Amino acid sequence: MLLRLQMLVRRLLPVMILLALVQWLVQSNASLLFRWSEQFSYVPLVAILFAMLVALKFGRSRMVLACLLLGYLCSKGLWPDVFAQWLLTWLDVTALMAVLCLLLWDKDRGFALFNLLLTLVWISLTVVATTLLFEYFPLDWQHWLKPLHELLPPTVAGKVSPLQWCFYLILALSGLLRLLLNTSHSHCMLFASMLILPVLDYQNQFIVTQVTVFTLALVFLSAVIVDSHNMAFRDELTGIPSRRALMQYTQTLGSRYVIVMADIDHFKSFNDTYGHDVGDQVLKLVASKLQQVSGGGKAFRYGGEEFTLVFPRKSVQQVLPHLESLRSLIAGYQMMIRAHDRPVKKSAKKTNPYRRSASQKQVSVTCSFGVAARSRSHNQFTAVLKLADQALYDAKKAGRNCIKSR
Repeated sequence: MLLRLQMLVRRLLPVMILLALVQWLVQSNASLLFRWSEQFSYVPLVAILFAMLVALKFGRSRMVLACLLLGYLCSKGLWPDVFAQWLLTWLDVTALMAVLCLLLWDKDRGFALFNLLLTLVWISLTVVATTLLFEYFPLDWQHWLKPLHELLPPTVAGKVSPLQWCFYLILALSGLLRLLLNTSHSHCMLFASMLILPVLDYQNQFIVTQVTVFTLALVFLSAVIVDSHNMAFRDELTGIPSRRALMQYTQTLGSRYVIVMADIDHFKSFNDTYGHDVGDQVLKLVASKLQQVSGGGKAFRYGGEEFTLVFPRKSVQQVLPHLESLRSLIAGYQMMIRAHDRPVKKSAKKTNPYRRSASQKQVSVTCSFGVAARSRSHNQFTAVLKLADQALYDAKKAGRNCIKSR
């Protein structure tokens, strides 16, 4: 949970600071920007369109829909008469926030006709439910919400009803909960755009909306690109860089480095005994410990239960103390198994009587390590990797839970 909070702060805080800085700059230079706005009034729409096309290319349906909503927000100020004529002004900030919160909790469903229609139905129901809530919520009940409303500054409280304020709080808390479950860049950007909408509604200045929408378009674009890069270069299960990332990283290595191959001991037997769900927990645990390696090492998942550590500008002797600390850290960690076991076959019940609920078990995991350094005779990365793999085999022959080098 602590790691998720740290990642959330690292990804969300810069965006919120950027949006706040944009708001301040626009307010400080409103007259100058207003003169420019007539010449560049369509720039935010072009930026949103470009971000939407990139999201469409990468199959990010939620980001496409979010871009459409921001495009609607911007277009409503560009062509107010057209929107009023076609009765398109009913989608207010509360409905927009509710839809963005829905997208935050939804998943990318792609653009198949059925999935697209299903998403549009959910969006329509959300808009209708939000509109009905604010239309028919009894005024007598709003006095229960006044204690929360009184927390607002008087200038803000005069423009926001108690129901609106509580609605904003509920959506914000719901969004934060979602971010704790998934801290991807796309989720953070959707949450940031949801939070900025009440600010834009309060300021009610079209030039501020334009510049903010332009900034959000750039933020959405970066989120789609970064998340797509992570999908290609990060292991989905463990969250650490994948084998593809390793092969790309090797191109940046100089003439001096150490490769370490690490393997979880008896992992197949562990999987057979406790089930694949628990095996996945073990992989995540080991990956998180490998990421804590000192000495400048970088961890990658090579495949299966094998991991690779790369130490740039290090020798074997310099790396060994850090590996020993890492080996002790993994071996000394007592893991409480939280998942349930797989169903046990009737024929296995007699031969495996200790196979009871995995939640009652506490187990430890060990790893074996094989170490090799680049040398004149092994000056290619693949050759050093193969040598480290042979050293790993030596560690397994020596009884496992140890470190061997070549």
